[in-house]
Amino acid sequence: MLTKQRLQNRVRPVARQLEGVAHVYRLAIVYLLADNDLDPREIIDCLGLPQTLVAHHLKMLLTTGWVTKARVGRRVTYKLNEKAFFTLNQLLADTPFGRNVLKKQ
Repeated sequence: MLTKQRLQNRVRPVARQLEGVAHVYRLAIVYLLADNDLDPREIIDCLGLPQTLVAHHLKMLLTTGWVTKARVGRRVTYKLNEKAFFTLNQLLADTPFGRNVLKKQ
């Protein structure tokens, strides 16, 4: 059994990362990027949101590790960071729930 402090230290980074996708627009961006790498203009066109709002949400996704960006010339594209999707599984992996559920997959 973990102490309160150790438990908080263990879940805090995961909670911060999950905050990164805890918004309808950020989840929509993740959904779009699951299909294809996109530049901000393509995301703006798909979602019909202002450029500043899309930039804000991309920055949040970038700082919480959900996406990466690459620059080729003047074009910047965003893509999903595969490592981010394993974080919750890693947190739960050493619990009875995690061992039972992850074992079935």
